[in-house]
Amino acid sequence: MPPTAESARGAEIPDVVAPPPHHPRFPLTVGMRGVPAIAIIVGHAWFFTGGFGGFTESIPNRAMVRLDGLVALFFLLSAFLLYRPMIAHRTGGPASPRVVDYARRRFIRLYPAYWVALLGFTIFVGLQGVFSQNWWAFFSLTDFLHLPLHDVCSADEEFLCGLPQSWTLGVDMTFYVLLPFYAALTGWIARGRDARSWVQIELALVALLGLASLVLGGPPFELRSEDWFRFSALGHFYWFALGLGLAVISTVDWQSGLPRIVRAAAARPLLCWTAAAAIYVFTIFAFYPAPFIIAPFRDGLEYTALNLIQGVGALLLFIPGVFANPNRGLPNRILGHPVLMWIGLISYGLLLWNVTIAVLLGNPGAGEGYWTVLILGALATIPLAALSYYVVERPLMRFKYRRPR
Repeated sequence: MPPTAESARGAEIPDVVAPPPHHPRFPLTVGMRGVPAIAIIVGHAWFFTGGFGGFTESIPNRAMVRLDGLVALFFLLSAFLLYRPMIAHRTGGPASPRVVDYARRRFIRLYPAYWVALLGFTIFVGLQGVFSQNWWAFFSLTDFLHLPLHDVCSADEEFLCGLPQSWTLGVDMTFYVLLPFYAALTGWIARGRDARSWVQIELALVALLGLASLVLGGPPFELRSEDWFRFSALGHFYWFALGLGLAVISTVDWQSGLPRIVRAAAARPLLCWTAAAAIYVFTIFAFYPAPFIIAPFRDGLEYTALNLIQGVGALLLFIPGVFANPNRGLPNRILGHPVLMWIGLISYGLLLWNVTIAVLLGNPGAGEGYWTVLILGALATIPLAALSYYVVERPLMRFKYRRPR
């Protein structure tokens, strides 16, 4: 069992982050979610106030833009935490969750809190499109898969057309749907094979699928221009593949030990984070300064290279929090800090509520500056996110491992 894993038993573990019964928990992944959650508040205040002196190519603007690399960490985390319980039994671990139970858990984790935020903003602020003939797309998180559905919104209110940040939720939703099929495929591959043989084949498959996602998004295919690809798990499968690969490696850790390169990285958590910081600095100067999802890159290879290197950065951030000793090293002390752990717990609410608040405070009519939007946005978002967690998410997630009577 990895050194950072701990038992899922005990009422002190919040249901929202509890793994399936009898499976190990990776506690620092909660604090890890807090890192991109903070970037959401900081980055969206910048974006919706028009940048620092406009969207110029200044170093402060470039630094803000490249916080978008933390999206890769979100997707990597999801893949690791969801896929590992599905395959642990292959090396003598606990049984995998039933597909119907997995589907119930993903549904109550994703949709209820999202619906509350969507309806709350629509009723009290007046989001567009939500009660149009395309209502079903907004409520099902499929609106970004076919952007012409946004024609029901006026062009000058594009950021008040549903929840603009929900494109990441749509990507997650499509991954949730794909994952059981992928697990069934790899289960068929692993059947009758020893652990070493199965792991080698699956890691090769993961690498192939991740590479295919990168290649199809760039030249000559340029599928990143297609909504169904760019706003689904297919367009970001490389980042998910990194989490899938680490899940595979972690299941055989207790039998044969970690691969040498992972073991070396886990033993040097500060070096991992230093390398991740160096990658972040490199991306600041090397790539076009606009968020990757909307940037008019000079060529498709630039988009592919950015995705590739941001995935490596996310991997270096991730490894210390899962494979290293949780009680040693500055990175793990940071991830285990109670404040960051709490921010990680309410991180879903921060994503749901912050963006529209930043839009309302920072749009041209409001005309507020960056620090005003940042501070007021945080003061408004954090209580709403906490309310979402304690009133909606936590009560519902009590039923993710047991059905209501």
